[in-house]
Amino acid sequence: MSLNHLTDNARLRMELAKSKEYLDILDVQMLTGFSSSTIRRRVTEGKLKALQNCPNGKLLFSKKSVQTWLEGGEK
Repeated sequence: MSLNHLTDNARLRMELAKSKEYLDILDVQMLTGFSSSTIRRRVTEGKLKALQNCPNGKLLFSKKSVQTWLEGGEK
């Protein structure tokens, strides 16, 4: 897979994330630059609100909760 193909995929994923109501952890990573472990840590600490429909299921984030987390300066 070429570097151009990877950057095209990243750009496409970013555009799709902007149009979604809820973001998965990969979307949050792409939009914020934080690693998945940092994002999960912030969820555990209660600094970032996530939705999870079953134990150990996929984490989903509303755009508003991600924006609130970033605006609050929580790192």
